[in-house]
Amino acid sequence: MACNVLEAFTERGLVEKYVSFIQESIVAHQKKTSGHFVLGLSGADGRKRRERVGEVFKTLAEREAIDWGKVAVFLVEERFNVPEIDTNQHLVRSALVSTLKSRNIEYPEEQLLMPNVGLDSVIRCVTDYQTRLLNFFKTSGVEGPHLVALELGDDMSISGVFPEWYKEDPNNWADAISKSCKVLGTARGAANVQHHICVNLGIIRRARQIVVNTHESTDQAWRHVKNATDAESFARMPSPGAENRTNRSVPPSKASKSLSPAPSPALHPATLPTTPETYRRQTSFSPPNSPRRHFAPPVSPLSYVMKYKHITVVQLKVDEENYYSFIILGALGDLARKKTFPALFQLHLSGHMPASARIIGCDDPQFHGDVGSTGDMWEKRLVPYLEKETGWEQTDLRDFHSRIDYVPICISEPGSFRPLDAHIQALAKGRKQDNRICYLALPSKVFIPAIQRLREECWPSTGFSRVIVEKPFGRNREEACDLSRKLARYLEESQIYRIDHYLAKTLVLNILTLRFANREFGTLFHTYHVANVRITFQEDFGVEGRAGYFNDYGIIRDIMQNHLMQVLTLIAMEAPASLEAEDVRDEKVKVLKQIRPIRAEDCVIGQYEGYQDDPQIQTINKDRGYPSRCPTFAVAVLYLDNDRWSGVPFIMKAGKGLKNTQTTVRVQFKKVPSHSLFGEQPQNEMVIRIQPNEAIYYKMLAKMPGISQKAKDVRRTVLDLDLKKGVVGKRTPEAYEKLIYDVLQGQSHNFVRRDELEQAWRIFDPLLHQMENEEQWTPLRYPLKSGGPRAADELIMSKGFQKYTPTGVAVSGFSDDEVA
Repeated sequence: MACNVLEAFTERGLVEKYVSFIQESIVAHQKKTSGHFVLGLSGADGRKRRERVGEVFKTLAEREAIDWGKVAVFLVEERFNVPEIDTNQHLVRSALVSTLKSRNIEYPEEQLLMPNVGLDSVIRCVTDYQTRLLNFFKTSGVEGPHLVALELGDDMSISGVFPEWYKEDPNNWADAISKSCKVLGTARGAANVQHHICVNLGIIRRARQIVVNTHESTDQAWRHVKNATDAESFARMPSPGAENRTNRSVPPSKASKSLSPAPSPALHPATLPTTPETYRRQTSFSPPNSPRRHFAPPVSPLSYVMKYKHITVVQLKVDEENYYSFIILGALGDLARKKTFPALFQLHLSGHMPASARIIGCDDPQFHGDVGSTGDMWEKRLVPYLEKETGWEQTDLRDFHSRIDYVPICISEPGSFRPLDAHIQALAKGRKQDNRICYLALPSKVFIPAIQRLREECWPSTGFSRVIVEKPFGRNREEACDLSRKLARYLEESQIYRIDHYLAKTLVLNILTLRFANREFGTLFHTYHVANVRITFQEDFGVEGRAGYFNDYGIIRDIMQNHLMQVLTLIAMEAPASLEAEDVRDEKVKVLKQIRPIRAEDCVIGQYEGYQDDPQIQTINKDRGYPSRCPTFAVAVLYLDNDRWSGVPFIMKAGKGLKNTQTTVRVQFKKVPSHSLFGEQPQNEMVIRIQPNEAIYYKMLAKMPGISQKAKDVRRTVLDLDLKKGVVGKRTPEAYEKLIYDVLQGQSHNFVRRDELEQAWRIFDPLLHQMENEEQWTPLRYPLKSGGPRAADELIMSKGFQKYTPTGVAVSGFSDDEVA
């Protein structure tokens, strides 16, 4: 038989074509008859696929042309003995039924049939569902469904009918192709979901129309199915228009003749087997003289269905022109396994990774003797961290694993990158564009040798090349400029992505929207209204495990000069000409150029008690001959010389070993004069909590409930701008995930440009030079889990900042609650 192929080039396009096909079938039926349209739906394995199926159900429920009172739905396949949230009936109820309910359509429960997976065994569930399904068809006045929507698996299964299940026992295949309506209990050992309840192929064959959804990862499976069937019987259909209507109005055999080239003699409809029994007699599966003869089943149940039925395939068109390689240098280190690979895994799960993308981990085997292959890297480095991620199934891990390779390299050895280049070229063979992204999860001292090797030995002749550089970008302005000059020998600025993960945190991304999409804030964020701005980073733990690295940089270089400075520029910048990367970064650079270098009297540094007891620090102290003066805490006050922010102190605070872990921006507004209408009142504040539990809230004054109307009835209250109410149940992408996606898209606005980096160092360089060359700059000691040195609190207070209790009472000294 023939098949039509509906091709889509985007995820959304695929959903639209899939839904339009189903909708046209339903509407055409409802125009002809008043009877129910019986629709069979399937779920899918893997989070990514299930999300797409859920989007199909949701979009279908939004179509107003369908009379849902005359649509009866049953599940073609269900999972058994899994959490309720992972069942297909949950998918139907949460996506289709709930969307109908949001449209004030109460879908009749009697028109929705699903297996009772609450029964205590697969056999009981199968028997019960088979009985109810036969009654369902009888009540609906049909012998079988009008349309079934199936999912093709990467193992060539369709909706619970697994080749490995029916090939292990001839009786399984006999049940699968029985002409009578049967429900099967199938199993797949390799998957996380072991048992499935599904209808047999006899029910599927009874459907007037069959639509099959394929995925990027099942493209190879679909090719195998096509190869197992007559290739000449395939026709390509550009849209679900007239061809679909033809298919509905003529028998499948005639539709196949009208929509596709004539089949070959071997598969001509006149010579095709007409019953499952004659199909089973084609090839021997057991000895010829055995009492009951069984015959070899096909590689895929879809191949069997296509011998008898005309089907429609909805396919996401695979990009045949572009190939993408994501190369991770330092793939066996902490950063790669804790941040980079989990971020790539989430991009894979969400469908934002190109279908052709390959991830190639590279590292020096002399430092990682236990890893000699892709399997070693997967099991010994990646699996423990990937399993900590949320929202995945075993199928997702298997699919992600298939994207990954390991290639050993040695940066110090000429020629060691050539095997990597040969490996990528072999993978990209046949594609016009060989696109490569290289992530340097390496110490900054080997950035230049690594990039030199890449340019000389592993650089593509077609496509784009992009390099992600991790901080630190030098220890001072001189080193940063030198690093930038050396990078410029091998790379254009547009190819360099200096990553600062703070720029991709949800609330940092929201700052531009908050300021410039809400017109009133254009005047509110001004020296006329703002008393001071505090940008605070706190962690309640020390430097355990990374003391050696941290001691070389300190809290100012590690946090203030990059993360907090980027946040400051977003708070203080003027509106850019557009949201294009260069326009945004131009405005940030303007702000940086207007900030004065920090004066010594505007800074306090500290070091938590116990820092010197760390074994790594003791070793460093012994080698140097004096105790470390590395600050683990700092407060610095910055000023901008422009009209908008003239005279407003920007107070940065960063510290480790403090009372709690949080990052906040607190804009404290000027106080109302004491002789005003309501007298002495606390200052209003806008607080942007970047982490944890992202939130924006406005502390303002309001009258408390009561019958009196006096100044004493005014209290401070909180206007909570809850950003999560509209995205309940949706996962928020992590910062590294967002940034890597930006690199894939060629979007650089969330990355640090060369002149941004150099201007930020200009602001801090004089202070750092003084601190490291003058002995009086010894950090003040503060207790672990405290608020930091008292001198820092005094500096903050001297700049006009006033702490308040949650009810608005002014307090002195450190507040126990920096969050409220």
